[in-house]
Amino acid sequence: MVLGIRYVIFLQGCHLRCKYCQNRDTWPENSGQVIPISNVINTILKYQNYIKPSGGGVTVSGGEPLLQTKALISLFEKLREYNIHTAIDTSGMFSLTDNVKNLIDLTDLFLLDIKHIVPSKSKELVGFSNELEIEFAKYLSDIR
Repeated sequence: MVLGIRYVIFLQGCHLRCKYCQNRDTWPENSGQVIPISNVINTILKYQNYIKPSGGGVTVSGGEPLLQTKALISLFEKLREYNIHTAIDTSGMFSLTDNVKNLIDLTDLFLLDIKHIVPSKSKELVGFSNELEIEFAKYLSDIR
């Protein structure tokens, strides 16, 4: 179990349309504020004296974080240099591209939100079947 103080980042953009979504304001992909990775790192580092001794880290949620995979790779590479634990809260509804696999390798913990185990029910709830989520979960299970 991962305990401790966590710095949480909510990213803008989500391709799902979950009927029960609590963060509908994060759905639009081209709204929100663009913040340079260096600024995000500098802000996180201000809190590392609280985060690290508590056993915490950085959690990225959304929206859907994997829509910004390249930015997360840059962020997590830098956080790794500072030995800061990383977590991603994701639907996992993505193809396992090289970039996604690279991000998976840089991530310490996944909070995988499988929307529904029955493909047709998943499509009804979020607009997509669950095949990619299941493939993502299996990949995580196989490599960890």
